[in-house]
Amino acid sequence: MADKTLKRYFDVLEISPDASVLEIRNAYLLLKKLYSTDSVVISPIADEFSKKERREILLQVEEAFDKLMENLKNKQNERHHRIRHQPSASVPAGEEDEDVSYSGLELKKIREKLGVPLFEVSLDTKIRMELLKSIEHEKFDVLPPEVYLRGHLINYANYLMLNPKKVAGDYMARYESWKGGKKGGS
Repeated sequence: MADKTLKRYFDVLEISPDASVLEIRNAYLLLKKLYSTDSVVISPIADEFSKKERREILLQVEEAFDKLMENLKNKQNERHHRIRHQPSASVPAGEEDEDVSYSGLELKKIREKLGVPLFEVSLDTKIRMELLKSIEHEKFDVLPPEVYLRGHLINYANYLMLNPKKVAGDYMARYESWKGGKKGGS
């Protein structure tokens, strides 16, 4: 998508081009609420905006949000495609063409690349900050039971616009490996 088109979408949402995912969502929700026909905020100036004008603005806001989120998802997919097809120090030699394995560190790197602070993820996903930190640092001994952990991983993966099944599967495999080693070592 052309930068000029993207700039127009950022302008519609009244945010800067370096806005985080959460800032994009918040701007979208705020404008949607502001221009909705039942908005208390707009009632004093309702005569300045006809219902038709408000509908048009809402359509622009919806389009801008959809296109910006689509663009972010495409960037994320391109990034993963490049990672899968480039040798990496974290990928063993000879396995460069295999999919990236999602670890806590990989999730943290992706989040930081998106420019999203951990507290924003926590606010948006309703996952406690301490738990997110434990997931990213793979502090397996303090993580919740597996069924809850899997749910949190899926929620976090969706927030980062990743394949939730792959993220949860990779991470849970690491968790199971740790758990097996812990039982074998006791």
